[in-house]
Amino acid sequence: MIFPLDGAVRHALTIDPTVWIFDDRKRNVDELDRETENDNDTYYAKMGKAWDDGLTQGTRVDHNKPMSRADKDAALRDSFAMPFAPFLKNAEPLASATHVSFYGETTLTIPLVDAPLVYLQFSKDGKVLADGPVYVLYDNQCIRAVDHIIVRNEI
Repeated sequence: MIFPLDGAVRHALTIDPTVWIFDDRKRNVDELDRETENDNDTYYAKMGKAWDDGLTQGTRVDHNKPMSRADKDAALRDSFAMPFAPFLKNAEPLASATHVSFYGETTLTIPLVDAPLVYLQFSKDGKVLADGPVYVLYDNQCIRAVDHIIVRNEI
């Protein structure tokens, strides 16, 4: 269930979506449409809280924090997606890169500047995708069975 992110990047990645259920960056697919332009406000509020917590409690980060009962229940019943942007950032696209292609049942090629709008769905109704490893969610489109992502210099 792993898939590569490669092409015109400094670091090719091998992505394993089976561990994303434990990642705090995951989003409920049903709530993706309800996101507002207040994302920047939310981001700055979270960063401010993290800064304050760092000053008052120290900077120790507990990477093994247990999941609450509500989180466990949600993981067993909801559909989740991860933002694509952090993975693209870690891969470090080359300056010449202009597009990203997602290969699955069909191929979707989008401009690199639009890539942060992409989400990678990894579960449906609390279960791993049967025709996965991921679905690409972009601009009211759903590309199923995506198993390779390539950053391109040209279309």
